[in-house]
Amino acid sequence: MKKIISIFIISLFVLFATQTLAYELIVLSGETSKNSKRWKEEVFPGYANSEVGKTLPAKIVTFQGANFPEWIAGAIQESRVGEIVGTPTFIIWDAEKKQEVGRVEGYTEKPRFFSQMDEAMAMIRKGEHPGQREGSGGDHREEGSGGAQRQEEGSSTSKDIMDHMYKTPEEAKKASEMLGLGGEIHSHESPNGTIYMPGSTM
Repeated sequence: MKKIISIFIISLFVLFATQTLAYELIVLSGETSKNSKRWKEEVFPGYANSEVGKTLPAKIVTFQGANFPEWIAGAIQESRVGEIVGTPTFIIWDAEKKQEVGRVEGYTEKPRFFSQMDEAMAMIRKGEHPGQREGSGGDHREEGSGGAQRQEEGSSTSKDIMDHMYKTPEEAKKASEMLGLGGEIHSHESPNGTIYMPGSTM
């Protein structure tokens, strides 16, 4: 009986390990993105030895503007990956189903990144899709860990820059001043046109 229980426990462990290894972290990194560069310098060297890195290997995909690699562009067209509105974007990828199961958008600091990844993996284990807002239908135009949603003028007092994405530079400038960034802004090209954000280039 003990032998049967032991075999059952080992089988469960192997099954869990196999399922975990089916996921990987696709790091979408902008060629000129300052925050992508910071992530590579501050996080990537030790990422593989971190708790999340041991079960979620990272693959960096670098691109410029909206010139995504063909397989990413195809996955976006087929709704297997949501819209990319800024870099870095961390896609948790199901390698077997060839689709996104969650994401974290943007990078501010190392501890926050690992906290966001832990939260994202906990949500996935519950069958939820981190980075996806209710009612979005899988389209990331109105979602994201920081929010890709356009804020109406004066509607948000969030201090998280990823909560401030706008369609006009004027709106982004006002948010920049509100956040104490001196009115400095930057822009990103997205499939739906240019988006503007407070602060220097990501």
